[in-house]
Amino acid sequence: MDLINRRTMQRAVDHYTYDAYDGLMPPERAALATVANSCRGKRILDLGVGAGRTVPALRALSKNYVGVDYVPEMVARCRERFPDARFELADARNLTAFADRSFDLIVFACNGISMVAHEGRLAILKEVRRLLAPNGHFVFSTYNRNNKAHERFFKPPDFTMSLNPLRLAARAVRFGAHTAYGLYNRIRFARHEIRTDEYSMVNDRCHHYRTMLYYIHPPDQFKQLQASGFDRMPILFDTRGEPTSEASMDDSLTYVVAA
Repeated sequence: MDLINRRTMQRAVDHYTYDAYDGLMPPERAALATVANSCRGKRILDLGVGAGRTVPALRALSKNYVGVDYVPEMVARCRERFPDARFELADARNLTAFADRSFDLIVFACNGISMVAHEGRLAILKEVRRLLAPNGHFVFSTYNRNNKAHERFFKPPDFTMSLNPLRLAARAVRFGAHTAYGLYNRIRFARHEIRTDEYSMVNDRCHHYRTMLYYIHPPDQFKQLQASGFDRMPILFDTRGEPTSEASMDDSLTYVVAA
């Protein structure tokens, strides 16, 4: 699973550098608004920074910022785009380069914590708790098992009609190629899926079914946080950036957890 996801991210650097991916998503904006006053000017760790989408917003909160990713190509791209910021090549499952209680805000955006297997996820939560200073905050998003879309075997890519015959033909060819490629990946990676009472690790349609992603019900996520040393209930936001409950059916939920 780790190899599948790493290879996909290595090939996705340009995809995540597009301007369309710059700036915060609504739930990220809402989550950061709840912690901004307590974290302004303090120490920030940005896990799974990717190509740097979250960098400007987090550095607007504090210049005392470190971005981390386990894909060398992503770290190199961030250093190119933001030469005055600090970026490190590191795995969120093992952050021994950083001392205990060395950050006041830790962010793991874009469901990044969902890209590792179960044991790795628990290791990340323990590392985050170790690194958070008293009264610090952890903001992260993860896929929601309440959403039934993850049980679907295959969903073709989206198709947009056009009145222009040439444009329509080009889109049809691209649609056929992407559908075939996605179905090929879906079939070959299906054997790696895991479904337990606590979580599912499924071959998801992201990047033409070239990812294995972790889904969990909110109550089970609460238990994982408690087992890692977080004793306060999280605040949840849905994909529109609205406060929500553990009954939400959205495919992704954003959590704000206080240390």
